[in-house]
Amino acid sequence: MISLSVLGTIHTIIAIVAILFAMAAFVQSGKIQPGTTTGNYYSILTVLACFTAFGLSKAGGFNPGHALAIMILVFLGIAYLLTRSAKAWTKYVQNFLMTTTLLLSLIPAVNETLTRLPLGHPLATDISSPAIAKTLMALLILYVIALILQSVFIRKMQGATRK
Repeated sequence: MISLSVLGTIHTIIAIVAILFAMAAFVQSGKIQPGTTTGNYYSILTVLACFTAFGLSKAGGFNPGHALAIMILVFLGIAYLLTRSAKAWTKYVQNFLMTTTLLLSLIPAVNETLTRLPLGHPLATDISSPAIAKTLMALLILYVIALILQSVFIRKMQGATRK
């Protein structure tokens, strides 16, 4: 059985639901967009996941997961501030920030999942395990591809509105 604290269980549920909203946003529009229903739910749940993460630590004290949570919170804040700007470049930056929050959220998710599952015989022993490295590399490749496709789409949409 997976041993999670009550806070760990709450954090995990919130984080999984946030990731599901991110996936729904990608299916709907190819990106996580602040101001949309799925974008807002993703953002709210991600903020809650970040705050609950501050109460979690296997080794005690500040850890890399806490640093990722701070980065995610900063990136979300900047992305939402950019919704007030009408400048064309802000769409690219906003898109980069929102997509990056998902990537940063997936780093500890991959680590925690692969070091705990399957029960009794986890796929990884620690963060340096090949299974984690390969999974994170695959996510990084998907992230870069997503950013390229999103940028092309933003460019096409901006070109269509100028005509």
